[in-house]
Amino acid sequence: MHRISTLRQHISRNKKNCRAGVQQLGCSFSTMTEAEDQVLFRDIGDLIKGILLNRPKKFNALNLNMVREITPVYSNYIACGKTKLVLMTGAGDKAFCAGGDITDVRESTLAGGSLGYDFFFEEYQLNHCIATAFEKTGLIQVALLDGVDMGGGVGLSHHGKVRVATEKTTFAMPETAIGLFPDVGGTYALTRLKSGKAMGLYLGLTGVRLGAADCLWSGIATHYIPRANLGKLEVQLAALGENVQDINAVNGVLDELRGGEDPPQSGKASPVLLPHLEGIEECFSFETIEEIVAALEKYARDNAGDSQKKNWAETTLQTLGKVSPLSLKITIEALHRHSLPTVTIGDALINEYRIVQRMCDKDGDFFEGVRALLVDKDMSPKWNHASVEDVPQELVDSFFEPLPTSHPRGELRL
Repeated sequence: MHRISTLRQHISRNKKNCRAGVQQLGCSFSTMTEAEDQVLFRDIGDLIKGILLNRPKKFNALNLNMVREITPVYSNYIACGKTKLVLMTGAGDKAFCAGGDITDVRESTLAGGSLGYDFFFEEYQLNHCIATAFEKTGLIQVALLDGVDMGGGVGLSHHGKVRVATEKTTFAMPETAIGLFPDVGGTYALTRLKSGKAMGLYLGLTGVRLGAADCLWSGIATHYIPRANLGKLEVQLAALGENVQDINAVNGVLDELRGGEDPPQSGKASPVLLPHLEGIEECFSFETIEEIVAALEKYARDNAGDSQKKNWAETTLQTLGKVSPLSLKITIEALHRHSLPTVTIGDALINEYRIVQRMCDKDGDFFEGVRALLVDKDMSPKWNHASVEDVPQELVDSFFEPLPTSHPRGELRL
């Protein structure tokens, strides 16, 4: 009860602090509430709510406290029906959300704490809440992917109706590199991209980073707006009035703010998908990771005279050779299982929770990957299997089994 009371006071305080700024809709959240708040809420007109992830020094990484703040507020938006659009953004100019705060998960679990099962349980519940909001009530979420959007950030952004890229967008699901898998509903969403299932497998297995052009083309992003025009977005959305609940009207505003500009396609923003569509389709349209590796090796041989194609295949093989073999096997299994048309986002999240709980083993690849890449930063994880051939299918299948009744949180409840 104390926590609920505190949350209500927090929301009320934010609304009071925001009122003056709402009259001029371009104002920043940071002037309207206390700096220590990790999530900020406010009204933007009568029908629009703003949610700001406010950990800029941590690239707005998502933690359990933030999940516990957002979930009841978001659920209330859906239940009450008065809110027609949610604008979700990240503080600062570096990131929307760089992922879940997984170093805390590792530290807590190693110390015997509960964060390993609490964080993912409640995070996935929030993912499901966002993913089903439009279908339930027509609530439109607009997420501004201005900067880094990875891992847990993708769970907040991708399941919403509208995802806006800018010239600063960097997207990735790099979980296999830390011994995890593309969770937060990623195993469901990636194979449903408009760019096709092979593209989803490529993104989920390799964790390749995408700029705005690739995000827009593949379907990761639905719209593109130059950063310089973002300041006009709130004003124009609020000006829609009752029409803000019309997705076509919202799309019209977003298209207008694009101003006819295309995403940058040079430097760090250079497309990495478009030049290699043939290779991705040819090499990632298989059921097993072993077949994908064999296809990449063949593609490199067959294109020995084409340096661009050969280098892409060899680089992709090197990437797959560095990440967790167990993660690769589990990832491709989950992507295939959850690509079936009968599978819902809820089904996928329930399976993902089973998987992630078994990955939160103190001696497992997940915690070893976090240690090597994020804690000690020696970049030399010692995986439990030397290669994908060493990972038995029986082990992979066991990760999808229902959790035992002795599990502290039990099966994911949605």
